Amino acid sequence: MKDIKDYAVDTGLVYGKSYPRGPPGTILEGLSSKHTSCIIAESFKQSFFGKLPPEMRRRIAEFVGPCWYLAVLGEARRLIDYIRQCEKDVDEELDLDEDMWISRIVCQDHWYLSQISNMPIEATEGMEVFHIQPPQTIHKIIASTDQIGVRWIQFLNRETTPTQDQSPWYEIYDVEDFEPRLWVVSKRIEIDDDEATRLLPSTWTSPNTPIFHPLEGLCHGHLQEAQLHHMKLGPQVEGIIVVRAGAYSILGIHNFSGRNKAFWEFLEQVHARSGLWTSPSLYWFYFPLNDQEDILKVWGRQLQHPDGRTNFDGLVVSASISYLISGTDRLGTNILRERYDIRSVSGIIHDGMDLRFQGMSVFGVTCHSPHDGETRAPVPVRYAVGPPGAHPSDYLVAWYMTKATLRGVTKVQVCRDRTQSHHPCLGILMFYADGHIESNGQIRWDYGLDEEICSPFVVASGAVNEKDTIKDIRNAEDPVVAAVHRGEWKPLPSQGILAWWFSELGDKLDVYYE
Repeated sequence: MKDIKDYAVDTGLVYGKSYPRGPPGTILEGLSSKHTSCIIAESFKQSFFGKLPPEMRRRIAEFVGPCWYLAVLGEARRLIDYIRQCEKDVDEELDLDEDMWISRIVCQDHWYLSQISNMPIEATEGMEVFHIQPPQTIHKIIASTDQIGVRWIQFLNRETTPTQDQSPWYEIYDVEDFEPRLWVVSKRIEIDDDEATRLLPSTWTSPNTPIFHPLEGLCHGHLQEAQLHHMKLGPQVEGIIVVRAGAYSILGIHNFSGRNKAFWEFLEQVHARSGLWTSPSLYWFYFPLNDQEDILKVWGRQLQHPDGRTNFDGLVVSASISYLISGTDRLGTNILRERYDIRSVSGIIHDGMDLRFQGMSVFGVTCHSPHDGETRAPVPVRYAVGPPGAHPSDYLVAWYMTKATLRGVTKVQVCRDRTQSHHPCLGILMFYADGHIESNGQIRWDYGLDEEICSPFVVASGAVNEKDTIKDIRNAEDPVVAAVHRGEWKPLPSQGILAWWFSELGDKLDVYYE
C-alpha cells in the first residue's frame, strides 16, 4: 500500500481527480499488459491484438478512451514495480569529465530520466539507455522537466545551441565560471559549485533564454524563484489580452494572434488558475495593436499594504500610437494619449505559465534596441472619481474602466455574453476612419464578435436582475430601435471620450469631454 501511495503522490498532478482524455499510450499499455488479460479475456484477445501493426494498435487505444483500470494495471503497475527495484536511495557524485549513461522510462507517453551513471546501465523492458560524452568545457546544464520529473538533460559548451523537446519547463544552470558537480540524490538531480553550494537554476518555458531588462525594483530572489515565459510581440500579434481576478491579481497575459491553439491553451490556464480562488470575478481586457504599431515600454506597479507587504498590482504598456494601458488602481484601466520617446519592446517576461500560484507577475521586457529606456512614464489621469450614479457603498468593490475617443469612429463590433439569456453587451471594438482600432469594455474572444454596427450609435441600458447592464448597441436607424427597449435608447455623441465602467455590480457608460 505504501508503494501505491508514493506513486499516487508522484503522479497526482498528471492524473488529477478524474481521468482526463490524455495520451493513448497509457491505454495501449493496459490493453497489452499481462495483468489485465484475465479481466478482458471475454471481450478482447491480447494474442490477436499483439499481432496488429503498431499504428493500428494505437488507433484502437484512442477509440477505447480513458479507463482507470487499464491505466492502473498497465502503466501504474510497471512503474510501481520499477520503484520497488530502485528502493535504495542513490547518493552519487557524477564525474562530468567521463562518459555517462542515462536510462529513461516512459509514463503518460513521455520519457523520464530514471538513472544517470558513469558506468554502463543494463537496459530492461520498457526502458531506453543512452551513452553521452559531455563537452570538455561545460557552459550550461539544462534539464527538461515537468510536474513528474526530468525528461532529459543537456550539457552544452559555448558553441552548442540547446534543443527544445516540447517539455513545459527548462531548468537552466549557468556553470561557465566554475567546475560544476552533479549529484543524483534520492532520484533528483542537484548541481553544486566549487564551494559545494547548491545552485538554483533559472526556469523558463524555452531552453533559449532571451536577454531582458528586469523591471525597476524587482528583487533578484523573486526572479530566481520564478518560472518564466517570454511572450513575444511581433507583426503577427493582433493585441494583448489581460485577465484579472477581483481587485488586484492578474491571472494571465496573452499575445493574441487569433483563436488558434495557443489562445485556447491560454484560456485553459486562466480557468485552471481561477479555480484556486473562491468564487472569482474575472475581468477580460483586450488591447489591440494596430498595423505598424510597436510596444514602446512595459513596466509593473506594486501595491503597498499597511503591514508592509507588496504585491504586483498592474501592467502598464505604452505603444507607438500613444495610448497607455494601466491596471493599477481600484478605479480601473486607464487609457491616455501622450507622445514620448522611449525604446521599442519585442516581448514581455512573466510567470503566467506557472500555475502554482493564484496570480502572476511581470518581471521584465526584451527590446529591439539596447537602449536602457530611462524615460519616465506619465502618470495615469482619472476623468472621474467613480462610475456615474454610483452609491457610496459601490466603492467597496473594485470598479474597472476602459475608455476611447468617439471622434472618427465609423463602426463597432459588439461582444455579448452568450451565457446569459438576455445577451448583455460586454464590450466593443471601435474602428476609426484612420484605420486604427480601440477596445472598450471587456472583449471575450471565446464568445466571438460577429455583430458589426455602423455609426451613428444608440445605446440601451438599465437594470436586469438588479444589475446595471448595457442591454444593446444599435445603429440609430435600425428598425429594432423602435420596437425593443422603448424609452431606453440614448444616442452616443460623435465627440468626447466614451468610458465603460464595469464591476461585480454591473456595467455603466459615461461620456467625458476633452
